[in-house]
Amino acid sequence: MPTGAASWAVLVFTVGTALSAGLQRHLDPALGAQPLIELDLGEAFASAAILSLLLASPHARPGLTGRDLGLLVLCALFWFLPEFHAVYLGMTLAGLWLFFRQSQGSALREIGQVWLALSLCQLWGKLAFKVLYVVIEPYEVGLMARIGQWVFPGLTRSGFQLSTQADWSIVILEGCSTFHNLALATLLWLCVLKIAGRRADRGTFASLAISAVLIVAINVARILAMVPSKDAYAFWHDGSGAAIVALVSLAASVLPIMIRLEQQA
Repeated sequence: MPTGAASWAVLVFTVGTALSAGLQRHLDPALGAQPLIELDLGEAFASAAILSLLLASPHARPGLTGRDLGLLVLCALFWFLPEFHAVYLGMTLAGLWLFFRQSQGSALREIGQVWLALSLCQLWGKLAFKVLYVVIEPYEVGLMARIGQWVFPGLTRSGFQLSTQADWSIVILEGCSTFHNLALATLLWLCVLKIAGRRADRGTFASLAISAVLIVAINVARILAMVPSKDAYAFWHDGSGAAIVALVSLAASVLPIMIRLEQQA
């Protein structure tokens, strides 16, 4: 298959998967503003990374075989599944195919890595967290309660509930966990590396660790900001505060790796 047509096929598959998942998400009234923004950011960065890989070196542009193209067409059928997480089953299969069938350093292998990272963030990481939620969440809520008691001396904890007054409390559910933000931060970190054409090393992993610490701090601050009242909860959970947190989390995810890459340059 000509390299130009192969590049278009890769882009169409990437964008088609994102559009299918995005359309289903935006039609789901149960999702608030922050999850939508975060997931859209992940797909946007992944698409930018793939485009960068396709354009980085005209002489190394990918060429798809007939089997490669046939697999992409079959994986595209997952776009029509009526659940936006399941859409990434097709991307997982395509990513595994490219990652294990292409040679080291191949643009298609790199694209397979991005597809796998996006699938881990949007599908498999969430499934794993559902299994591990019962184990992880008590420690996470305990950490929030201990920090919250420094800010609100009257804060109390009951199970997964935090409260500062008798008639109001918030419940820390699965979607409030920092785990989801950490998965997104890891995806963005990988995408920035691909866009910059750099390999992971000790310094870049250190920048990822810095991002992780910042992400945890931001999420804890957001949760505690909801505790005082219903109005505070509405602002930080469903209102403008959710968008602010998403953008600040984006900066915390991207700036450390960008600063590290700039230092290396």
